Amino acid sequence: MKPALLFAACLALMLIGVLLNGWVLSLLWGWFLVPTLGLPSLSILQSIGIALAISYLTYQYIDTQPKDFTFVEKFGEILVVTIVRPFFAVTFGFIVHLMM
Repeated sequence: MKPALLFAACLALMLIGVLLNGWVLSLLWGWFLVPTLGLPSLSILQSIGIALAISYLTYQYIDTQPKDFTFVEKFGEILVVTIVRPFFAVTFGFIVHLMM
């Protein structure tokens, strides 16, 4: 794969991850914190800012992967985590929200 294409794919993946995390945080915030604590709702942009700040403050890099991973394999793993993790959070959050 060409380096420019990989770079563009990484940027697109980062943008998708940021947008998904903001969307998920705004949903979960609205489902649980607004009715429970009486906090104001968050827009997706506000949620993106909060998610970025929290991830910046809590980020820990732990390299547990074998060193023989190729860039494409590692990119695939990051793609799955970036896309699947937010949807699991929304799915389980929605189930809990329905039981409230």
